[in-house]
Amino acid sequence: MKSSKEAMTVANLTQAISLLLRDEIGIVRVTGEISGFTTAASGHRYFTLKDESAQIDCVMWASRTLAFRPKSGMQVVIEGRLTVYATRGKYQIDCDRMTAAGQGDLYLAFAALKEELAARGYFAPERKRGIPAFPLKIGVVTSPTGAVIQDILSTLNRRSPHCEIYLCPATVQGENASEEIAAAIKALQNTDADVLIVGRGGGSIEDLWAFNTLPVAEAIHNSRIPVISAVGHETDFTIADFVADIRAATPTAAAELASQYDRDTLWQQIIVWENRLNSSVQLEMQNYHQRLNMIIKSYALQNFSDRLHDRTQQLDEAENEMQKSLVRHLHQSKTKLEGITAHLRSLHPLSPLQRGFALLRSGDRLLSNDDSLTEFDKVEIVRRSEVAQAKIEKVINKVYDRTE
Repeated sequence: MKSSKEAMTVANLTQAISLLLRDEIGIVRVTGEISGFTTAASGHRYFTLKDESAQIDCVMWASRTLAFRPKSGMQVVIEGRLTVYATRGKYQIDCDRMTAAGQGDLYLAFAALKEELAARGYFAPERKRGIPAFPLKIGVVTSPTGAVIQDILSTLNRRSPHCEIYLCPATVQGENASEEIAAAIKALQNTDADVLIVGRGGGSIEDLWAFNTLPVAEAIHNSRIPVISAVGHETDFTIADFVADIRAATPTAAAELASQYDRDTLWQQIIVWENRLNSSVQLEMQNYHQRLNMIIKSYALQNFSDRLHDRTQQLDEAENEMQKSLVRHLHQSKTKLEGITAHLRSLHPLSPLQRGFALLRSGDRLLSNDDSLTEFDKVEIVRRSEVAQAKIEKVINKVYDRTE
């Protein structure tokens, strides 16, 4: 450096300070609160990082990727190098990466697992399977309580009441959630379900973390049944979403995907098939009539016209019988389908509530006939359109007699 007797230009001094910051301090990792966050038209982001007693300007160029959307007031951890903005003579941090404070490790784990599974081919488009057009049995993995299961059941009941639902409950948040979700997916492999819905409602990255784990990813990947992932809200993405055969924005959307063709559409399709069958029969009959007329009018068979007339009449009678048989068969098929629909509707888990029955629930568990009640127990009485809380005053031990 020049001696103090030799004058330096401002540019030279600024460059010297910049080199000193770069060489002596190097890469820094700083935590603080974002203030005055703005994004320029160029895509570059500018903000101030502050704490209780100090602040420093920061810049993050548009080429640097972000895993979340920063905003003023958010606590973050940034990593970068100190530079000097020569135009204003101010030092600032040139940010290479940014994570939300407290979530940095989770984001790193998410990115690492995503990269690993992508390398294994878990996300490959060619392994994705389509959803069956007319599923009759649908497996659901989610919490047995809360709005999610109610949204799924109400959507399926409205659109496809003929479908049978296999609910395999699992904890969707907490220490053992990933193991329970994976176990539920594996358990449903032993059923005849046509499609699976796996999901939960929205939340923070910690709330959704069970769906960002290897056990859940492997269970979905190894599922022989197509899987619809419905985790969180439309803006939430998890590892489960990438591995699943299809991702739904919400649990309700997942139920709609699983019931692409509702009851009315099925009836319309039956009518279409019926019309096509009728048209095909009519066309075949017309062809036979044309061929028969040609034979009747041929010179070689003029003397056999009476016999041909008999055969024509027999053909007409056969046509009438065929039409009657077709109508009768279609009527029987419709009657059978209506019976199956009624039977499946009666097997719905909540069907007894429609007939005035009620369920007893203690906490998150439904009480069965084998569960005993004691005085002062607190229970919930679940009816079709209401839930009542009650306390047991007295228990009368009486064995239910089917002859009563």
